[in-house]
Amino acid sequence: MRLSTGINLLNVLIVLSIVTASTVSILLAINAFGVVSSVRVGEPSVFSSGSVVEVSIPVQISNNGPFGVSGVRVSGELRDASGVIIASLSSPPFSVAAGEKGAHRIMQVRIDFSAIPQERLYTLFSQAGNITLLAKAGASLEPFISISAQASGAVPWVPPIQDFELGSPQLLGYNSTHISASLPVRFRNPSEISVEGSVNALFLDTETGSVIGSGYLEVNAPSNSVFEGTLLSTFSLPENATALLLEARTYRCNATFGFMVFGNQVYSISRPFELHWAPPVGSPYFGSPSVVPHNSTHSMLYLPFGFTNTNELVTLNGSARLGMVVGGSLVSESTPVGISVPPGSAHSCNFALMVPNWALSAPGTIILSMDTQFGSASVEVPING
Repeated sequence: MRLSTGINLLNVLIVLSIVTASTVSILLAINAFGVVSSVRVGEPSVFSSGSVVEVSIPVQISNNGPFGVSGVRVSGELRDASGVIIASLSSPPFSVAAGEKGAHRIMQVRIDFSAIPQERLYTLFSQAGNITLLAKAGASLEPFISISAQASGAVPWVPPIQDFELGSPQLLGYNSTHISASLPVRFRNPSEISVEGSVNALFLDTETGSVIGSGYLEVNAPSNSVFEGTLLSTFSLPENATALLLEARTYRCNATFGFMVFGNQVYSISRPFELHWAPPVGSPYFGSPSVVPHNSTHSMLYLPFGFTNTNELVTLNGSARLGMVVGGSLVSESTPVGISVPPGSAHSCNFALMVPNWALSAPGTIILSMDTQFGSASVEVPING
C-alpha cells in the first residue's frame, strides 16, 4: 500500500513538474512575444560617402514581462516604392532585461549605389516617395519555440537632382570644324546624399535628329546644396562654313543631359535648346557710285561698300575686292582691300575700278569677293539691267 502511495505521489510530482515547465515555457513565450512585438522603427539618419550611403535606423524595443529575454535579433529589408529590395540589414543578438522600457538599438544598413541596377537608380533619382523598412524581430527559446514579429516604417526619399535649369549659352571660340560654347547649368540637391560625377550633354538637330553637338561638365553637389556650373559644349560647323560669313544661323536642338554618378547613368533630362550665330558680315551695302573720266577710253568707277560685324565672338580678318563682269567676261577688278573688323564694329571702304567707258552703260554684274578665315565668299549685284 505504501509502495502504491509512493508511486502515485511520484506520478503527481511528475505531472506537476510537466505542468510547471509547460506553464513557465508558455510564460516565457508570452514574455518573449511581447518583447519582439514591441519593436518600433524610428526616424533614420543618413551619411553618404562617394557611392556608399549608410543609414542608421533606431529601433525601440520594450520588455513588460517578468523575465529577461536574450538572443533577440532584428533583421530588415529596405524596399523602394516598387517593392524592390535595395538593401538588407541584421543586428547581432542582444538581451532585453525584464521591465526595460523603450530600449534603443541602432540598425546600420549600407547601400552601395554602384551595385544597384541602373533601372532602379533611375527610379531613385527621379521619383520622390518613401523607402519602406520591413523590420522583423525574433527570439529563440531553445529547445522549445522560436518567436517572431514584424513591423514596418517609412524612410522618406528625396531625389537628389531637382529644379534643373539652363542659362543662356555664350559662344567661346571656333575652328575649321566646330563652334565651342558655354552653357550655365543649375540644380538643387535637397537630399541627404551627395552627387559626384558628371553631366554629359547630347544635342540633336530638331529637324533631322542627327547629332550636331555634345558637352561635358564635372559635378560635385554635396547634400542639401545648390549646384551651379558651366557645361562646355561643341557644335559642328556646316560643310559649307562660308555660309556662316554672310548668314545668320540658329542651332535648334533637343538637348539631353545625362547624369553619370557611381559609374552609371542615374538620371537624364531633356530640354529644347537654341544657339544663335550672327554673321560677321551683317547688313552689307553698296553706296552711290561715282564716275571720274580717266582718259578717252576709260573712267574710274568708285563704289562705297560697308557692313557691320554682328557676331559677338569673331574678329573678321581677310580682304575684299570688287570686279565687274559684262557679257560673261571680267572687264575690271579693284586691288584687294584689307579687312580687320572686331565684333560689333562697322567697316567701310571705297573700291576703285578702271572701267572701259562702253561698259559703264552695258548690262553686267558687280561681284564682291571676300577671302576670310571662313573661306571665300562672293556677292553678285546686277547693274544696268
